[in-house]
Amino acid sequence: MTGTASLSKEEVRKALGVVPGDSFFVPSSGRLKQRVLTLKPVEDVTITKNFPGVLKVEVKEYEMVAVQLSPDGQMFSVLANGLALPVVEGRLPDKPVLSGWKPGDPNLIALCRALSGVPDQFLTDLSEIHSDPSTAYPDRIKLFTRSRFEVVTTVGKLADKISYLSDIVQNREPGKVLMLEADTYLPYSAESAPQASPEADKLKEKDTTQ
Repeated sequence: MTGTASLSKEEVRKALGVVPGDSFFVPSSGRLKQRVLTLKPVEDVTITKNFPGVLKVEVKEYEMVAVQLSPDGQMFSVLANGLALPVVEGRLPDKPVLSGWKPGDPNLIALCRALSGVPDQFLTDLSEIHSDPSTAYPDRIKLFTRSRFEVVTTVGKLADKISYLSDIVQNREPGKVLMLEADTYLPYSAESAPQASPEADKLKEKDTTQ
C-alpha cells in the first residue's frame, strides 16, 4: 500500500474490508476502489490484483493546501477538497493560515480547490489568507506573503491571476496588489512617499492595463 499521508494504512485496510484468505476474485477491483473512495481524504485510488493472492493499493490523497486554527488553538491541515484534519503533533505544515472563514462557507471549499493549482513555490510564500467579502465581491479575499506583499483579489479570480501575481512577487519590491476588474500594483516605498515617483506611476499604469 502506498500514498497514505493523512490516513493510516489501517484505515484503508478497514475500508477495503478484506483479509488474508478471502476470495481473490470477490470483491472485484472496482468494488474495492469504491470502498476506499468513501474515505474523505482520498481523491483517487488504483487497485491491482496479481494472481494468486497479491493486492496492490495505490492511494492518492487530496493535497494539503492550508492550515486553520480552531478557537481553542488546535491546528488543522486543510485539504484541497476543504476537509480539515487535526495536524499530527510535531508536524508544522509550511502552508498559509486561513483566517476569518466561517464553517461550511462554500467560498472556502472553492478557495481550497484553487490553491491546489498554485505552484508550490508561491504557495509556500503565502502566510495568511483572510476572508474579506464585500457587497460587490462576496468571495473577496486578502492574501499576505512572507515576502511582504499584501494582495486583494477574489476566490473566483485567483486561478487566472496567479501567474501575474507570481511574476510581481518574484521581480518587484514589496507592496500592495489589487487584482479585481483591473490589476494594480503599488510598492510600499511609493505609498509612503510624499508624492509617488514617476517610476511608481508607470508601474501602476502598466499593471492596470493588463
